Amino acid sequence: MKITLMKPTLCFIFLLAFVVIDRAASQQPSPAFVSDFTLKKDDITVLMAVDAELADGLKPWRSGGHGKFFITGWKSTQQKLKWNVVNKEMASYNVAILVQSQDDCVIIVEVTAAGRTIRGNLPVNPRRWQRVTLDDLILLPEGESEMSVRLVPADGSTDFNADVHAVELVLPLIREDLDKKASDLRADAEWFRQARYGVMVHWTSQSMPLKGEPKSYEEAVNEFDVELFANQMQATGAGFVVFTTSHAYQYFPAPLKSLDRILPGRTTRRDLVAELAEELKKQNMKLFLYYHIGAHDDSKWLNATRFWDTDTSVLFNNWQSIVREVGERYGETLAGWWFDDGITNYYYRSAPWEALARAAKAGNPRRLISFNAWALNNPTQFHDFCTGEACENPAGIDGLLTPKAKGLYPSGTHAGLQASACLVAESDWIHRRPNAAPARPKWNATQLSELLRLFMANKNVPIFNLEVTQEGNLGAESIALFREVSRRLR
Repeated sequence: MKITLMKPTLCFIFLLAFVVIDRAASQQPSPAFVSDFTLKKDDITVLMAVDAELADGLKPWRSGGHGKFFITGWKSTQQKLKWNVVNKEMASYNVAILVQSQDDCVIIVEVTAAGRTIRGNLPVNPRRWQRVTLDDLILLPEGESEMSVRLVPADGSTDFNADVHAVELVLPLIREDLDKKASDLRADAEWFRQARYGVMVHWTSQSMPLKGEPKSYEEAVNEFDVELFANQMQATGAGFVVFTTSHAYQYFPAPLKSLDRILPGRTTRRDLVAELAEELKKQNMKLFLYYHIGAHDDSKWLNATRFWDTDTSVLFNNWQSIVREVGERYGETLAGWWFDDGITNYYYRSAPWEALARAAKAGNPRRLISFNAWALNNPTQFHDFCTGEACENPAGIDGLLTPKAKGLYPSGTHAGLQASACLVAESDWIHRRPNAAPARPKWNATQLSELLRLFMANKNVPIFNLEVTQEGNLGAESIALFREVSRRLR
């Protein structure tokens, strides 16, 4: 994870490599979600830039695979994005655009529809993603109409460079209602700040053993030494653990009727989650679960859950049934959810964020949840913290945090959210090398102590991803490093 916008996470790199190989073998394009551009009356509608009719020179960044990102190459006032939106009845909409300028200049955003143009200014803030709300509402007639976006430098020059992610449309009263509901659902993150830092492990169906041949997922779950794992976590000095469930493939290390109903054979008889929560509690540590909506390489799961349907109701109903069952079962012992690909998979589907958030908090309204924004815009107000993936800066995304902010983003697209960061502590998310120990940590004790002190000063909560073997072993050098750093911090 680097503090750069132009580099994807490792999971995206592996995904893209898989897609290239698969296409070469089959000569068939991978499926893709296609929006019908129908405007919602009770929620926010997202019009992705990559789904628009693109003028010459505008290109999708990292096209292919599951994720939808943004368009680049906007360097001319003649360039436009166009969509044909469908409105069920005439109404006036609030309009926001997600955009970043690569230059030190003020850009005027123009949105035109039904013969009227409204405008808003993108402030000077080079290379920072911003959500710019336009000054006026846009009136859209019933039926289909064309909507376009144009960018114009405020100083009249023609020399600029910008990227555009999406346009958001919502009825003003709905916007107010959603903001209030999101605020009411927001959980208190004080314990999270007091925890100082956490540890994430991608223990998945792809994890390789320290010795011998890889076991099946159920065998690995059955042989997982929970007490040993919890003792290792306690030695790191972390206040909580983020344990991965689904990642590249959809599995869950416990019985789960909702998942079995969608795709049998992906759960286990042993309830490893319950045992982990109980054992970590003995060590005064809390448990988060990581969950991935799509499971990148899992075609059976994607087909079973209707991942590519334009009508997203089946996909999100399946998601809610799984997440709600998990939340209700574990109650207060499940302290949080870390949902991956919030901005690159949920967002472009105009996700029903309120419904998803309520399902994620089932059984524990104080549960902290986050839909990963990676290095892009905040996908929704319906979560509690910003994951901060791709950001190793203790001052947070765009350097906006100071001790005075007390851990909450004071401005920007993540305003009001608790700050967090997700950092790879060794060399990879997953332990992929068979018959090998986890890689060495990339910091020494002095470096990591100084880094953590900076994070703690800003109450920005880092989460360090450590490799874990299929047997459940962390790297001995990483344990020793974090033990020493924890001692120094005390």
